[in-house]
Amino acid sequence: MANTTGKKYGGRTKGTPNKTTKEIRDVIRKVIESNVCEMDIWLKEIAEKNPQKAFELFLKLLDFIIPKINKVNFTDTIKVDKECSFLNVLEDSTIFDNEI
Repeated sequence: MANTTGKKYGGRTKGTPNKTTKEIRDVIRKVIESNVCEMDIWLKEIAEKNPQKAFELFLKLLDFIIPKINKVNFTDTIKVDKECSFLNVLEDSTIFDNEI
């Protein structure tokens, strides 16, 4: 009999990564890491004929090395006494005080 309650029973809990997908990504990551020098050569060869295709391949390879950033929604409100913008924050910041 099918579950019509909308409640989940059994299986993975929400947010638990799929084990098979993780293992496949790990294998692909290891193949990429062990062939970095060759991939550089391959991408350069492709770029000579089709730079756009080489760039697209490079971006696709990044998906296996660098994790994607998830969008974060901020729902709280912040009270500000003065007009605030990103540029005002940068101007007031001491981050850029140390010149190199």
